[in-house]
Amino acid sequence: MCVLSSEATSLEERRTTLNVSTQPRDITAENILERLSDLKNHPDQEIVPYQEFSVDGKLYYFTPGGFLYRKEPGTEEVGGFFCGYLTDEVCHYRSEDG
Repeated sequence: MCVLSSEATSLEERRTTLNVSTQPRDITAENILERLSDLKNHPDQEIVPYQEFSVDGKLYYFTPGGFLYRKEPGTEEVGGFFCGYLTDEVCHYRSEDG
């Protein structure tokens, strides 16, 4: 049993390493999420699900639940690249319902 657990961890480590090495960081998306997460300094920004917006020449949108995606040519079928998400607290505060 320990061997299987060890192998599973090793496989998971390889997957994580592969994801980190093959998916480039999106600094713009990180900045969007950081800014929106800062309720103290940026209290008035609202997110609207599926409303597209452009930052630094890249097209983004949020889904319900605060999940951020970046749209690029060729990603229409899958909805774009997942970039990150807002916490439940921030998402609720920034949503139309909040």
